[in-house]
Amino acid sequence: MASQVVPLDLRKPLGIDYRRICEPRTLLVAGISDNHQEYLDHLADVGYVIDTQPAQKGLQEHILRSVPNILILDMDGLGERALRITEALKENPMTYTMPITIIIGQKNLEGEIKALEAGAEDYLNKPFAPEILAARVETALRRNTRLQISNPLTGLPGSIYIEEQIMRRVEADLPLAVCYADLDNFKAFNDKYGYARGDNIIRITATILNESVVMYGHKGDFVGHIGGDDFILVVDYHCADSICAYITNSFDTLIPFQYDEDDMARGYIEAKSRQHQSVQFPVMTISIGVVTNQHRRLDTFLKISELSAEMKEYAKSISKDQSVRKSSFRIDQRTG
Repeated sequence: MASQVVPLDLRKPLGIDYRRICEPRTLLVAGISDNHQEYLDHLADVGYVIDTQPAQKGLQEHILRSVPNILILDMDGLGERALRITEALKENPMTYTMPITIIIGQKNLEGEIKALEAGAEDYLNKPFAPEILAARVETALRRNTRLQISNPLTGLPGSIYIEEQIMRRVEADLPLAVCYADLDNFKAFNDKYGYARGDNIIRITATILNESVVMYGHKGDFVGHIGGDDFILVVDYHCADSICAYITNSFDTLIPFQYDEDDMARGYIEAKSRQHQSVQFPVMTISIGVVTNQHRRLDTFLKISELSAEMKEYAKSISKDQSVRKSSFRIDQRTG
């Protein structure tokens, strides 16, 4: 299916994804001279609330009081203070995630290295187009948002980013497969071996999923981590079969070695059920349910979530019915 080409609106400045600016965001600029007012005017035009502070005492205190969404420090006006302020903010637990961009008057390798070593996320050499600054600011904010919503165990993006990326593909009518992956019998493993070994299973799974996308996916395909042992892959539907086959085969090869030798040899572990009865839990498998827009239109995130969860449960039932437990995946082929 051919991708739609979105016409460029030349009335809007370049470099900004306007759908993301749905509410005012504050941008504090310190040390910039009146000669560069065009930079600030452009940032205001694309939706930022600008707070301009001259190079004076009390700047750091003002930053701590206002806590802007992003900070721009101009070394022409601030000199080495820009570096000291950056270091102090990155050492403060209240402001260490605040994106900081340092503007340097002319290309200066030593200054650029110092800016990054101080903790700045980005730097720019003058002169530059206002559109470039706006694009870099947006990129820094987007990266910061992703870091804050990423799963701390795997570093993979969470639900907010997953939903955003799925709906972007839906709106652009791009080939889409949403793969819902879930581990079978993970809780029993956690209960017997402890959370440290359980966390290692989650990290191994994340690595397998990432490898599958790198090896068989297309540009822009990615893995997300909803939480616990639930993962989402957002890929081109042409790649879904190869990706899922790699995941299930790799999982079944690697995960049994995470069990103690006796349990691996038996093929199960014994644990207590909620009714305090001894139950045998087979070695973990992974089940993947896949829904695509290849045969039907997917127009809402809720619909995609429900269908992928339904296919995941179907994949689980297939795995349970096998005489020798293996990981499984099922791709929805239904139309309408």
